[in-house]
Amino acid sequence: MTDVVRRPSTRDAMVAAAEAELRTSGMLSLDSAARAAGVTKPGLMYHFSTKEELMTAVLDRVLTRYEVQLTAALGAPDFADAPVADRMRAYVGWACAGECESGDLVMFADPRLRESLTQHWAERIEPWLHVPDDVPAEHRAALLTARLLADGVWFNLASDLLPLDAAALDGVRAAALAMLETVDA
Repeated sequence: MTDVVRRPSTRDAMVAAAEAELRTSGMLSLDSAARAAGVTKPGLMYHFSTKEELMTAVLDRVLTRYEVQLTAALGAPDFADAPVADRMRAYVGWACAGECESGDLVMFADPRLRESLTQHWAERIEPWLHVPDDVPAEHRAALLTARLLADGVWFNLASDLLPLDAAALDGVRAAALAMLETVDA
């Protein structure tokens, strides 16, 4: 039996090229995405009739990669059954791993699309970070603090505002994880 090698679809290749263009230039248009993918603008628009559709596809590509990494950090195949503190620990560890890039900020790349892309982002990432209503207030505060630290690290690494070395990232990770030691949720 021979192994079948799955080649990316034309649509997948276009999304990958658009993501690479966004990482390189920090901006993306239908024209620049078509050039990056080596297709005509009408060829790109056959798959993505609007810039919002293309940007949503790029965002989904980024989020799918994140979900795979978060699942690996969690060490469990189904995050929905994991305790909220374990999900938050995985999120902190993932955010402090330092693998974020500017293209990961896709939802901020176009001011006209920011609201819809941010809403899409929240819908995909929120299940990972949801804190049930019955979590006691002191635990909720610790979970929120750890999340905000991780969110800040992620944004900082993706935007490269404040270069952090490994020791600084380890310190932030340790502080966030220490907050989570108080949580038994």
